[in-house]
Parts: sequence; structure tokens; C-alpha cells
Amino acid sequence: MPQTDAASQQASAYPSNILPQFLYLGSYDNASRSELLKTVGITHILNTVPSCQPLYKNSFTYHTVSTSPPSFEECFEFLDSVFAEREKDGKDVRVLVHCMKGVSRSPAIVIGYLMKHRRWRLCDSYKWVKEHRTATQLTPAEVERLQNLEIQLLGSTSTGYTPSSAASSGGGSNSAAPFGLSTHADFQWAWRDAPAPPPATFVPSPIQSIGFAQQQPGGFVFGGGRAHDSTEPANSVAMES
Repeated sequence: MPQTDAASQQASAYPSNILPQFLYLGSYDNASRSELLKTVGITHILNTVPSCQPLYKNSFTYHTVSTSPPSFEECFEFLDSVFAEREKDGKDVRVLVHCMKGVSRSPAIVIGYLMKHRRWRLCDSYKWVKEHRTATQLTPAEVERLQNLEIQLLGSTSTGYTPSSAASSGGGSNSAAPFGLSTHADFQWAWRDAPAPPPATFVPSPIQSIGFAQQQPGGFVFGGGRAHDSTEPANSVAMES
């Protein structure tokens, strides 16, 4: 096996690091590699597939969603509880969000959480996740759910989407109208060229000993501007069908 292929395979075994030392995104395969998860410090796992059973209950704290597609509220409640352990109790906790392939369902939850937790717009949240996990390829149904969530959380949309326009076009996951572009692929790549997310307005509690601000120069600072340097292994997961 060529060295580049071997390196790619090794990198893909790791979950994608979305927020340094806190939030990770991956697939069932990533979630099944307990030793690698321990290497990056994972303590909690959010499983977004109800039929998927937890593998290592003695090693990690699990939450498996109760519905399909998973409720944003249920997922956010678990993620908020993990974040609270970090901020209030001073614990070094890190959470992995996964589905089967790590392509649509779990990325949608993470994108939604960035909108809620960082107050980023949908376009910016998508761009951040796409850049950190290139395999991300949202289904039209997940995109529509996220567009509705943006309106719910932030009061307006950044994509030109309205529920009425989706209904008038017939709705459903095959409709191109909610995307505001001619095709689903165009929608994805247009977002990839979106401006960088603005500085977040959300400021976590001032516990400096465990905050995300303890990064090397140029690293991601929670509540600050964006950067792409991270001390965690980079993920180069290949596109999945």
C-alpha cells in the first residue's frame, strides 16, 4: 500500500474534530474504535441512530436518540449537559456525535448545535463542518430541517428559504426549491464559498482553567474568531455513497 494511502486510512480512523478538545463528528466505524477514541479523549458518545446499540457502555457515557430522524432538542439537551460538565464541574469531557456513515444525519446535528451554541448562521455552520469533515453531504431532508431550525433559533434565514416556498413547490426531500439553487450539489458548494463565520456572540462561563481558550497561538478560541489549526489528528474521510 502506498504511503499516502496508508496515511489516509489511518487518519480516517479518527473522528473529525469540530471544536478542539470538545466536539467530534464521525461514523459508526469511528465509534467502534474504542482505543482510538480514548486516544483523543472521548468521554461521551451521542448515537443518532436508534437501532444502533452502544458498543462500550463501560468505557463511555452514551445517549442514543429515541426517534428517526433525531430530534434536535433531544440531541442539544445531551450536548448541553456534556458542556455543562466541562464548564461547571471542571471535567475534561469530549463528545463524539455519530451516525452510520457520518455523512448527513450526524453532521446535521452538529451543524444545528453550532447554530444554537455559537449563534452562527446556517451557511457559516455548514461551511465550518464541511471544511473539518469533507465527507459531509447533507440530504435534502436534513437541509430543510436545518433551514427551519435556523428560523426557529435566529428568527430569520440566511439561505432564502421559507416554509411557504417549500410547501408551494410540493415539499419533500426531492424538491430543489428549498435550496434556492438549481441543484443540491450547487447548494453544497455555494455554501463552501460562503464568508467566514463572524465572531461568536456567545460567551461561555469564565472558567479559564478548562476553557477552549487554552490553545496554541492561532488555534480555535471559543468565543473568538475562527482558525483551522488543531492539536487533534486531521480527518480525511473519503466521500461516501
